Amino acid sequence: MKFKKRNIIPILIILILAIGILSSTSAYYYKGTGFNHNISYSQYYGMSSEDILNEYNDTNCTVEERGICYKVVDGDTIWVEGVGKVRFVGVNTPERGVDGYNVSKNFVKKLCLNQEVGLDIDDAKPKDKYNRTLAVVIVDGKNLNEILLKEKLAEVMYIPPSEFMPYSWE
Repeated sequence: MKFKKRNIIPILIILILAIGILSSTSAYYYKGTGFNHNISYSQYYGMSSEDILNEYNDTNCTVEERGICYKVVDGDTIWVEGVGKVRFVGVNTPERGVDGYNVSKNFVKKLCLNQEVGLDIDDAKPKDKYNRTLAVVIVDGKNLNEILLKEKLAEVMYIPPSEFMPYSWE
């Protein structure tokens, strides 16, 4: 089959538009693992961070780094001064646009934002493919990764190798 030059340009335009539409819709609908929850933030609204943390035992994790959390990206990613972007190891919270995203993010904000946090960095795999530090986040001696699981604000996301076994936190 022969193509005339005048037919190639409209075909290329259609292909480019189709690829653009497909790539933009798939990025827009990204749901991560699909984990969501319908927990209402109102159950935490009247509680202080101390009230929440007092319900949990001290962790046996070791603080290897410390810094002030100056930004909460979502329920499982924060920025820490002197360290950079930190991904909570072993857990996954709802992605932006998914039920539960705001509650998980606001819960982490309540406990971390503008506070000093400790990090127990995963010795088996200290960074992920996005160059985020993988760590257990420790707030006032408590394992925040574990708290997220116990509050049902996160699900286990175990990706070996890892020195941590998040199934034991549930």
